[in-house]
Amino acid sequence: MNLLRTLALAALLASSAASSAEYTMRTGTLTFSGQQQGEAFEGRFDAFTPIIQFDAAALATSKLDVSIDLASADTQNSERDDALKGSDFFAVADFPKARFVTQSMRAIDATHFEADATLTIRDQTVALKFPFSFEPNADGARLKAKVTLDRLAFGIGTGDWADEGMIGHQVEVNVDLTLAKKS
Repeated sequence: MNLLRTLALAALLASSAASSAEYTMRTGTLTFSGQQQGEAFEGRFDAFTPIIQFDAAALATSKLDVSIDLASADTQNSERDDALKGSDFFAVADFPKARFVTQSMRAIDATHFEADATLTIRDQTVALKFPFSFEPNADGARLKAKVTLDRLAFGIGTGDWADEGMIGHQVEVNVDLTLAKKS
């Protein structure tokens, strides 16, 4: 019986040793681009907080969890930025934050991965596939991703704004984070 307990303890210790490393963001950009009346525009979120636990050898315990301050959206156009904060778009008075959370991950190759994730904006949660690269370096890592979202799935710009001729339904989101490994 002692041998079984010893083996069980060894298995438990081995599984807890395979946990993911924690990272903090040194620098990062969270940008988006779309179309407004046929013209391309770009923007960024100036305030977002990523919580990153990642290890390519321990994907089962890896997780990305990002809180985004929607009022920090900046497209370099004050009229558009004010509209984005309003009730027809992000409705920041009622829904100040968006949240992105991964549920599971799988490796594509040594530095490319895909996560099953959810993104919640305006209290609308949408499941999505999130392809990303994670490249470790001497003092941390770099995480990059690009994903295309349908704004209408989140109730962003409905009613008169639902016409794709006014504002394109597809929004491309780009993530580029330089990370430090927590000690």
